[in-house]
Amino acid sequence: MNYKETLNSGLKRGYEVILESEELNKNIEAKIEEVKKTIKMDGFRPGKVPTNIIVQKHGEAINSEVLNKMVNENVSKIIQEKNHRPVSQPKVDFKDSSKDKEKKDQKVFNVEFELFPEIKLVDFAKIEVESCKVKLEKKDVDKRLDLIAKNQRTFKEEKDVYESKKEDSVLLDYEGTIDGKNFDGGKAEGQTIIIGSGQYLKDLEEGLIGVKKGDNKKIKVKFPENYNQKDLQNAEAVFDCNVKKVSSPQESKVNDEFAKSVGAIDLKDLKSKVESQMQKEYDDLSKSLDKKNLFEKLQDAHKFELPENLIETEYNGLKEKYLHSEQPASDGHKKEIKDHKLSSENEKKFKEDANSRIQLGLILQEIGKVNSIQVTGDEMNKALYEYASNFRGQEQKVIDYYKNNQEATLQFQAPLYENKIVDFILSKVKLKTKELDVDSFIKVYNSVDFALDKPKSTKATKKKTKKTASKKK
Repeated sequence: MNYKETLNSGLKRGYEVILESEELNKNIEAKIEEVKKTIKMDGFRPGKVPTNIIVQKHGEAINSEVLNKMVNENVSKIIQEKNHRPVSQPKVDFKDSSKDKEKKDQKVFNVEFELFPEIKLVDFAKIEVESCKVKLEKKDVDKRLDLIAKNQRTFKEEKDVYESKKEDSVLLDYEGTIDGKNFDGGKAEGQTIIIGSGQYLKDLEEGLIGVKKGDNKKIKVKFPENYNQKDLQNAEAVFDCNVKKVSSPQESKVNDEFAKSVGAIDLKDLKSKVESQMQKEYDDLSKSLDKKNLFEKLQDAHKFELPENLIETEYNGLKEKYLHSEQPASDGHKKEIKDHKLSSENEKKFKEDANSRIQLGLILQEIGKVNSIQVTGDEMNKALYEYASNFRGQEQKVIDYYKNNQEATLQFQAPLYENKIVDFILSKVKLKTKELDVDSFIKVYNSVDFALDKPKSTKATKKKTKKTASKKK
């Protein structure tokens, strides 16, 4: 093998590689003989097809296969000899050597690639990370119990003269129109709306205040700008509502009887279970804050050159995700989508985000490699079974999907691997922990932007309950 370095700048490397014609022809001849033994052709016995006919019919394909193999072998040898770690597939370009007297009988190609940076990990014991611990109080648990009771309450049908108010349940048929025309999803029969629940459009729910059984009422509604059905965003509609029944909520007392109705032994047992669940919820949120703070500290402590190829790929991914997002579009966003071009502000933001993501990813990757951190089969199976338990009756299908789909398996494994690395680092750093009450913690949590590519952060609330799919029509 004959090669020379042509590029050595930062993480970029390039080489000119020369393939001698003698060696190339020798390998081509060997390949022809190999093909000759297996090829079948009418009029000839197996293995007896003349070489010239094979060359005539398959010569181009054979030459290409042999050349590609030699290129890959030579590139691999260079990478091995130089102890390189390319971040992506090397780029190969062939040179026209026909006019070069010294190289006219040779195949010459250039290969270029980027390397992973050398990352010198800091002593984690010198890193200090602020951590929040939520201290639950009796009032917090009581509020959660009241919320559970509210969600479990029953409704009593009222008499015809009863006028509905907030939190009442209204059974009705409705039909919505825009400019006198029906629209998709605007009609329903036997629909139950709890006034003030926020499950339906605010104007519609408020318009039902004061109705009685048997009433027919037309309610004007304006769809919000962020409505999940794009063609209805900001649209003004009229809903023709026929009230079938009005029911009032019945107070649910939080006592032993109530506790038994929701699967607890008694009220003491229910309080204990609720407190444990709440503590776990806030511990999980605290962990996400620790993780965010840790990432910032890691990035501040590790400075190194980033591969342009990885940054460009990440930037393009963020850009395409944003331009094809289903989120409600502002006028500026609509223009960006139409032109398929980011505003200068967003372009700068996404480039910064891409740099940050790649830097952090490389740091975590290096920590995992140096410390031999891996996700075991048992850990993978445990996490997978826990995840599948969310799909009642479909557990085995979910498990089989991930186990039989390599790409899906890797996607599922990635956050497990990251969390193992995070846990490892957190066990080494100095954790400066402070206790906060629920309100103070929520304020801190909601001030943090967790997602680089999202305009708003995930919000924590005191009422962390499972929410059904939106019924907004």
